[in-house]
Amino acid sequence: KGVITGSTLKGEADEDIAAKIQPALEILGDVVELLSIELGTVFRFKYHGLIKNKRGMEAWTGVLLRDCDVDVTGVVFETGHRKRDPYYDGGSHWYGPY
Repeated sequence: KGVITGSTLKGEADEDIAAKIQPALEILGDVVELLSIELGTVFRFKYHGLIKNKRGMEAWTGVLLRDCDVDVTGVVFETGHRKRDPYYDGGSHWYGPY
């Protein structure tokens, strides 16, 4: 199947773990959707929120998942090609090299 990290492709997710983290997913609501659970401890999500909040939301999601008694070694928020939020960055639509 290859490497799917860095894309928004869905992967495999253990249904037992996915059921266990439902309280965390309910808190996060429509901001994220579960893409896959890699190696049982790395959680990949598609992130629909503001880019400026991405890093903090990743950290908070890790805390929420640990509160569900799940082993977490990583939380990855995939955003596709979106690097900025121009409508929230003063209206500039310049997409520079990142």
